[in-house]
Amino acid sequence: MKNLKYPFILILFLHATSCEDILDKQPLDTISDNLVWNDRQLIESYVADLYFETDFMERRTVQQTGVSYAMIGSMGGEGRSFGGHHQPYRSATTPIQASGANVSLDYWKYNNIRNANYALEQLESRSSLDQAFIDQRSLEIRYLRAYMYFQMVIRYGGVPLITKVQGVETGEAGTAFVPRDSEQDIYDFIISEMDVLSQQLPSSYDDFDKGRPTKWAAYALQSRAALYAASIANYGEVQLGGLLGIPSGEVAKYAQISVDASNAIIDNGIHSLYEEIENKIDNFHAIWMDESSANKEKLMVEVFDFGLNKGHPFTPRAMPHDFSGSWGAYHYLYDWVERFEFADGTPGTSVTREELVRPEGWAMDELMSNRDPRFMASVFYPGAPWKGSNVYIHFGTWTGGQLGDGEFLNAGIDENGFPYKAHPRNIAKSGFMVKKRTDPNVSPSGGFPGLFNDDRDYIVFRLGEVYLNLAEANFYLNNTTVALAALNRVRERAGMPPKTEITEDILQNERLVELSWENHSYWDLRRWRIAQEVLDGVRMAGVKWFYLYETKKYAVELIKAEGVPRLFQAHNYYLPLGTARVAENPNLAENPGY
Repeated sequence: MKNLKYPFILILFLHATSCEDILDKQPLDTISDNLVWNDRQLIESYVADLYFETDFMERRTVQQTGVSYAMIGSMGGEGRSFGGHHQPYRSATTPIQASGANVSLDYWKYNNIRNANYALEQLESRSSLDQAFIDQRSLEIRYLRAYMYFQMVIRYGGVPLITKVQGVETGEAGTAFVPRDSEQDIYDFIISEMDVLSQQLPSSYDDFDKGRPTKWAAYALQSRAALYAASIANYGEVQLGGLLGIPSGEVAKYAQISVDASNAIIDNGIHSLYEEIENKIDNFHAIWMDESSANKEKLMVEVFDFGLNKGHPFTPRAMPHDFSGSWGAYHYLYDWVERFEFADGTPGTSVTREELVRPEGWAMDELMSNRDPRFMASVFYPGAPWKGSNVYIHFGTWTGGQLGDGEFLNAGIDENGFPYKAHPRNIAKSGFMVKKRTDPNVSPSGGFPGLFNDDRDYIVFRLGEVYLNLAEANFYLNNTTVALAALNRVRERAGMPPKTEITEDILQNERLVELSWENHSYWDLRRWRIAQEVLDGVRMAGVKWFYLYETKKYAVELIKAEGVPRLFQAHNYYLPLGTARVAENPNLAENPGY
């Protein structure tokens, strides 16, 4: 950090001053390093900025409308945003160019990593504050740095591993041109950092410090990172001279690390699956709504609070227009809806798409309300209860008992206030909207100024994921009995019947259902190397609903919810570093295919 911001002013002042040594005075337009690293509040402010710039909740651009919060869900095939011009939809249906991924998908955090490295060095060398404070903030900074490396390695594979400040200020010529470390090196760094942090971070904080990582958050990051490494070794291949991929012989090593980290959390007795509400639908939805001490499922959150002038637009963007007053923009796709089983455990595809289309229609209790409670907690469908009313997603009303019978009404309401046609924004795409993580207490936003009026915390890690990490890692180790027990614990909490066997397909589908719209799907499909199979060339389906007024049922017509097929090419399992970065650093090797 430079203390002299305006040297020419200093020169003039030296000419005009002879009575005192101006160099003994502090400049008025900057804050010196020595002052920053010896002032608790200034350090807290610096560290708070590191937290903010880490972007836990997919917040890498200034969003006027907030639609890019749907980026990972859209890229993974869970849903889509409303507009064809929205970046999440465009990114899922157009080639990823050599110039780089869309800004809301990209994650290249070396500015923030440099700031983290700088803070660690300054806290160690300059600060005279009490050692306990210095140690605590240093541990937090190391956690943030490791998390940023995790977000980069899942995108690009191997990246430069930089843990010290580099550049002209250090006097090290050429240190800006750092080559890439291997993908395995990055995972090993994250895992080794969590080995230390899980032993040194506190077990809990008071409410004032909510959002800082605990030792359990360190285990959670280790559990996730080691599982990713195991799956890459299991399904991927080593490329680019070892910069990409992990040798297949390493599967068991990383799977065991993930198992041990997951068990450390589960066995500690502090955290437990959320089971505070008897109704399974309400209970699952409340995992995101309950911010009280009764919710022991959350291992780490990004804190949002209107009192801190910090909100986000998830709820206004997810809720149907009638309730949000905004542009309802997040839609589940029918392909993903079919992943949810019926309540008795039969597959969601047991009602085939051909059987779905029948003139006499369906009672919602028969078709949708009889699904996995996680479906009803996660998806808005026609007639779904919400905020003391019901959700409407139908294209119009037929007055007879079958599709096409009687008069077709698409305007007005009946004497009970039932609309003959839902709002155009509700019905425009797939026939389903996103209920998961939406807050019924959020009031209508009234357009752009009020879009950021959701302050529910974003869950970075929760115990439901850890159980599924444990199941998958044990599956890789051929510990099928333990894997099945872990998977069934998650199903038990959801009110679903236990599985009697465990397979790769069962594991993967359970994870995609439990963690949908939590920014996992795209990364899971990629690390399992099935994204091309699931996504490429597919135009995801939607449903057009028609209300049958006489029988109070809904008839459906299958539609394509996407205007063009999705695109996922073999080389998209790694994102491009981008032509600008490669041009700036001749030691960076670009990923294959770009």
